Amino acid sequence: MYCFHDIINAKSKIHPRKFFIKSHNKKLSYSNFVIKANKLASYFNNKNLKKGDRVAIMTFNCLEFVETMYATSKLGLIIVPINFRNSIKEFEEVIIQSKCNFLIFQEQFFDICKLSWEKKIIEKKNLLIISKKKRYPSIKSYRNVFASKTDTSSKITSTKKINKEDIWSIMFTSGTTGKPKGVVRNHESYYLLSLTTSIELSIKNEDSALLVMPLCHANSFNFFCAYALNGTTINIYTNETFSAKTFLDLIISNNVGFTSLVPTHYIMILDYIKENNLTRLDQLKVKFMISSAPARKKTKKLILHHFKNSSLYELYGSSESGWVTMLHPNEQFSNLGSVGRECVGSSNVKILNAKKKEVKDGKVGELYACTPYNFSYYWNNKKKTKEAFLNDYVTVGDLAYRDKKGYIYLVDRKQNMIISGGENIYPSEIESIISLYEKIKDVAVVGQQDRKWGEIVCAFLVLKKDDDFDEISFYKWIKKRIAKYKQPKKIIIIKQEDMPINSTGKIIHSNLRKLLKN
Repeated sequence: MYCFHDIINAKSKIHPRKFFIKSHNKKLSYSNFVIKANKLASYFNNKNLKKGDRVAIMTFNCLEFVETMYATSKLGLIIVPINFRNSIKEFEEVIIQSKCNFLIFQEQFFDICKLSWEKKIIEKKNLLIISKKKRYPSIKSYRNVFASKTDTSSKITSTKKINKEDIWSIMFTSGTTGKPKGVVRNHESYYLLSLTTSIELSIKNEDSALLVMPLCHANSFNFFCAYALNGTTINIYTNETFSAKTFLDLIISNNVGFTSLVPTHYIMILDYIKENNLTRLDQLKVKFMISSAPARKKTKKLILHHFKNSSLYELYGSSESGWVTMLHPNEQFSNLGSVGRECVGSSNVKILNAKKKEVKDGKVGELYACTPYNFSYYWNNKKKTKEAFLNDYVTVGDLAYRDKKGYIYLVDRKQNMIISGGENIYPSEIESIISLYEKIKDVAVVGQQDRKWGEIVCAFLVLKKDDDFDEISFYKWIKKRIAKYKQPKKIIIIKQEDMPINSTGKIIHSNLRKLLKN
C-alpha cells in the first residue's frame, strides 16, 4: 500500500465517519471524500486519460486540489501543481515543459490559464474550471462533474497496474537560468517520506493539522500525505492571503495540534498578538514547525512565550531530497542557528569540497543528502539530473558545515538564493529579465534582511545614461514579466565601476550584500 489513494481508501473503511478534510465551512468525512473523489477519477477515465498523462492544477488551497491528488493517484496519472504566484510566462513554461494533457484551475486564474487553449497547448475539452458562478459556458465546470451521474465506486482503476516506482508528481521549482526544473517523485517516495514524518513528529490517529502553506509547494503536499497516512483530521487554510486573526481562530476552534509556517507568518502572528494584547494562548498544544527559512532567536522565544504549552520544530529540506534534517523542541536553544540533525532513515549528510571530498567538522562545503525518498530525476533534463546526483546523494547547491555534535548549519542557501516569505527566489532569473529593459546596462540582484519577509529582493542597476530612469515605468514593465513576490522591493543605482566583479568577470553578490549591511 504505497499509493495515496490506497491509504485514504483504507482509512475510510477503518473510520468512515471521521472528518478527513475541514476547510472553513466545508467538512468531508473519509467515506464521503472517497465517494466524491471517485467521481473525479471516473470523469478522468471518461476523458480517456491514460497512465502517465499529466494533470496540471492551478488553485489556491482548496478541497478540489486534494480530490485531484486522489484521482491522479488512483489512475496512475501525474499531478503537476502550478504555483499560483507564477507570472504568465512562468505558467506557460510549466505547461509546455510538462506537456500537460489536462488542466484544472480556479476562475481567479482565468486570464493566465487562457493561454493554454489560445495557443492550443491544451484542448478546451480537457479543461475544468472551479467557479462559484456559471460564467464560462465554453469550459466545463468542476462542480458539474459531481452533479452528473458518474460512477463513484472503488472499482475505478487505471487500465494498467500502478506500481510504487510509478511517477505521481512533477513539482516545478524556479530555475537559476530562468527556466523551472520539474522535480519528479514517485509513489513510494511519498510513502516513505510520510513514514519518516510520522516518526519524527510522533503523529497519532487523534491528531489534527492545519496546512497554511500552499499545497502546490512540497511542504504542505508532503505534510498532507503524512497526516493522511495516520488517519487524522486535516484543516486546510483556504484564504488567498494570510491573516493572523483567521489563523488563530482556526487553531483555537479546531483544536489543531500541528502547523507548518515560514518565519514571515510567525512575525505576523506575534505582531497581531501584541497589537491586540491577546492572552490565554497557553491553553493550546500545537507542534509549530518552522520551515523554508531559519527563524531568529527572538522570534523563537516569543513564540514559546505566548504558546507556553506548545512546542517548536525546525525543518530543513528541499523539493529534491525531501526532509533532510530536523531540529526538535529540546534542541532549539542549545543548538541555536542549526537546522538539526539527519531525519530518521537517512544516511549521514555529506559536506564536500570542490573536489567532492568530505571536509572536516566546522569547515564549509556543499551539502549532499541521501534520503530514502530522494527525487527520481528532473523532468526531461538529463544534464541537471546528472549535476544533482553523486551516486545516491543529492545536492541543491546549499553551503553548510557540521559541528562536533553532528548538527548541521546552513551558510548560504543555494549560494545566492533569496528566501522571501517562504518563497525561493533566484537572483539570476530576475537579472536575466531586468537586463532586457532598454535603459539598463547591467544588473545584480541580492537579498536584504527584512523583519517581516525574512529577505526582500534588492536590485543594483547600472544605467546606460545617467539620470535616465523612471521607477514607475520600470515597475509597469516588469510586473508583466515576473511574479509580484519576485519583483525588487528596493532599487539602488550605481556606476559600472562600482559593480564588484571577480577575475572571470562574474558579479560578486556577497560584496553587494555586505554593502546593504553597512
